[in-house]
Amino acid sequence: MSFIQLQLQKGKEKAFNRRHPWIFSGALKSIPSDLEPGSWVQVIDSKNNPLGMAHFHPGSIALRVFHFDGFATPAKIYSDKIKKAWDYRREMGYPNDSTNAFRLIFGESDGLPGLIADYYNGYVVLQAHTQGVLNDLNVIAKIIEENLGKLCKGIYNKSADLFSKRGLESPVENGWLSGKTKDIRINENGCEVLIDFDEGQKTGYFLDQRDARFWVGQHSKDKKVLNAFSYTGGFSLLALKGGATKVVSLDLSERAIEVAKKNAQINNLSKNHKGVSQDIFDYIKEMPEDFDLIVLDPPAFAKRRNAVHNAVQAYKRLNSSVIKKMKPGSILCTFSCSQNVSNQLFEATIRSAAIESKREVKIIHRFGQPSDHPINIYFPEGEYLKGIALYIGE
Repeated sequence: MSFIQLQLQKGKEKAFNRRHPWIFSGALKSIPSDLEPGSWVQVIDSKNNPLGMAHFHPGSIALRVFHFDGFATPAKIYSDKIKKAWDYRREMGYPNDSTNAFRLIFGESDGLPGLIADYYNGYVVLQAHTQGVLNDLNVIAKIIEENLGKLCKGIYNKSADLFSKRGLESPVENGWLSGKTKDIRINENGCEVLIDFDEGQKTGYFLDQRDARFWVGQHSKDKKVLNAFSYTGGFSLLALKGGATKVVSLDLSERAIEVAKKNAQINNLSKNHKGVSQDIFDYIKEMPEDFDLIVLDPPAFAKRRNAVHNAVQAYKRLNSSVIKKMKPGSILCTFSCSQNVSNQLFEATIRSAAIESKREVKIIHRFGQPSDHPINIYFPEGEYLKGIALYIGE
């Protein structure tokens, strides 16, 4: 197997040696005009010495590096990286008595740029975020099966949606690469959760909020809870399980609310649960002021750096509007999953919202990513989830 070699300009080796997985187009001496997107390439320095292996994609981020220690075959790279990702999750205790669902592969943070793999009670849902990973998905699936053995009942490819959102045509459709089931259910901290893997967002569930959902459950006894941007009701289930007297799941998506209702039903928690499909700002206008705990977990407002200013304004407006309507002694759990909004900027934004609301506000807890969403020290961009729990006073 032969590979095109792409040469770094003199002095750009230093960036490579810092082991950041992205190489920008300006660092390359030249790029062949006929090089196909997603191609494996060998990276060499200005003196033709071997550096590593990467996927090529046209654009600002020209190379996504998988291997920093000379040349190797793609099969060996995938085999080594997937085994390390699986070994790490087992070291972290997944699966366990609290959950049988976790992130198995977290892209760059596991040395596999562009690949997401979530494990749901025996079923793995894959998402290829790049053409290179999509090209190799069958090889990746086979290696995952080999590593997990009997713990893998099937693998589902859910990549087509990502490409269509970017205006690109995926050469493959969503579907099973091995095994098959119509119904995936997981257990999380005593709740049974139906995973909307086929039509839902991302891979079907937001595993990164597991710890936050547990915290909310621990602080929901005898409380009235609003779960805004509820999706399929993860926070709602733990709040109900924790003894909430009333939980409202609020989401613009009618499908998400229907799944949330079904999740409450299969856990025998429907009695105190209500699903509402409505825009958050319309709901706030008429929102009763008797909620004891509110969860705000919106989608990413800043998917690109040039959207940060608008995102900050959106977070401020949302949180200020809610804080103004909250009763004294209540709790607000507010989150951001925008990679481009730092922890410091997020807290500063929430501080501005608190100032605008003219309320007494205390930070009582900070949330972050669980251990199955590790932050590679060479890839700080992998830290995206942040949240704070606030006590709202007079």
